[in-house]
Amino acid sequence: MILITGYCLLVYSIILPVLISAIKSCDLAELQQLNKNLKVDTESLTKYQWIAGQLEQNCMTTELESEDMTDVIRLANQIYYKIGLIQMSNDQHLKAIDIFEKIVSNETYTDSFGKLAEKRLQEMYKDFGLWDKVRQKDEHYTKYLSLNGTIGKKILSKDVSVEEDLSELLRITPYDRNILSTHIDVLFHKMIEEIDVSLAAAIILDYETILDKHLASLSLDTRLSIHYVISVLQTFVLNSDASFNLRKCLSIDMDNDKCKRLSMTISKLNKVNPSKRQILDPEMYAFEREGSTDWDKTIDFYLKGGKPFIAQKKVLSKDIKFKNNYSFLQEILKQLIQDVQLLRPLTTNLFDDPTNTNDFAKPKSYYHTDYLVYIDSVICQASTMSSDAKRTKMAAPFCKKVLKHSLTLETWNHYQDAKSQQKRLPETILDDVWNSNPHLLMYMINSILNRNKSKPHSQSKKQLYDQISKFFQDNGLSESTNPYVVKNFRLLQKQLQAYKEQKHRNFNQQHFQQQQQQQQQQQHQTPPQGSSYDPKKDYYKTLGVTPSATSKEIRKAYLNLTKKITIQIR
Repeated sequence: MILITGYCLLVYSIILPVLISAIKSCDLAELQQLNKNLKVDTESLTKYQWIAGQLEQNCMTTELESEDMTDVIRLANQIYYKIGLIQMSNDQHLKAIDIFEKIVSNETYTDSFGKLAEKRLQEMYKDFGLWDKVRQKDEHYTKYLSLNGTIGKKILSKDVSVEEDLSELLRITPYDRNILSTHIDVLFHKMIEEIDVSLAAAIILDYETILDKHLASLSLDTRLSIHYVISVLQTFVLNSDASFNLRKCLSIDMDNDKCKRLSMTISKLNKVNPSKRQILDPEMYAFEREGSTDWDKTIDFYLKGGKPFIAQKKVLSKDIKFKNNYSFLQEILKQLIQDVQLLRPLTTNLFDDPTNTNDFAKPKSYYHTDYLVYIDSVICQASTMSSDAKRTKMAAPFCKKVLKHSLTLETWNHYQDAKSQQKRLPETILDDVWNSNPHLLMYMINSILNRNKSKPHSQSKKQLYDQISKFFQDNGLSESTNPYVVKNFRLLQKQLQAYKEQKHRNFNQQHFQQQQQQQQQQQHQTPPQGSSYDPKKDYYKTLGVTPSATSKEIRKAYLNLTKKITIQIR
């Protein structure tokens, strides 16, 4: 501590005389030396700003010779440019615009830093939609005028296809706050028809851009609302982590009701739900050990009747009776999404969407977001991991439910063909489902194996089972510790073994039948003419038939004769 203090005093004692001498008069050489010793980083920003202040106060106000003033302006431009670069790196682009404009405002001195600043300014004018300052010869300016006119007409006619034009304009002017706000408004309007993850993700991206580039111009209430809306969409639509935005909201106002209630709800759910890695990570799923998670507790929490996991008055606008926590969660999610749809900060409701929850009637399927699909998947996994028959029966229906929500129509059809017609699955399906939701794939495999267990063995069935067996081998699942994976692997091995045994039995039976046929053919053949053939001998008499006997009668007599001979030999 003493060494550090001593070092600081030493540095201060060296710099202080320089600063004092620079303050007293325009000591250009000293200021130039200070500039050389600084890096272009955030830590140096205040020092650059101090130098700029000295130049403005002591150097630009004195009547210096023109040559000296050129050096002053050159140093000032260099300092301003470095300040602007640091501000850009800190997402303070609007401040950087102000500082770069200081450089280009003095047209007498167009040095290299002036040209660099002018280039930067033109780029940022376009980025932030300051089109009155963009050179009209710029190709983007012409495109902006065209798109802006189209957007205005479509908004007046309530044409939702305006979203495409807004997206195109944002590729030219990505930080224009008005365009971003209008885009958010249109996206919310589209989300009234369907809660789509791509729409929610686009809304979040636009809001995050506004927070990054326009934070200083936003009121505290607006910032709180934006963080709240992002948190709801991240958690209950995208099924992603919202902790960053919730912390931001509560750091601005720790007593904010909306963020407090949302944080409490998410926290209580996270305490019951297994980690997302247990559900979504194939490696962790494959090597989960029996008893490592209390799956019975999960089933009881969501499906058994009882006290709601959080007081209704804290999360709902009115008291409603619920069968269980699953239906309670559905209502919470419904009200949160309605709240976000109505709140939508920075927008003006261009499409006259509902302005209260009474006009916001939607079927249950509308609110079945990715988060609820994930909860369905948790309950499905619990149903196969529980050792309690009643709990398993209670939770089992969620497996079919989550399959229908998770699989594409094409994948669903291939799955049905594998179950009913023993068709091989397309090569990518097993890996794709395994990597997105491993338990769902194990459920699919279990359904396929059980459905085909009693069906006759066939070549197509063997190919399907070989495909599944190869998947187990490629992913090391023969070594899995997950009880459900082990169960499926054993079921697969048992059915493959049954196929081998059936094939062996079929081979033996076929071989026996071939031998019998050969013997019968040998017995039924007419004795060939040879040295033992006697043309004078009456073979009809020997066989005991008349010369007019049919071939069938002759064969029958021949067989009877051979039997008699065999008995006599014995």
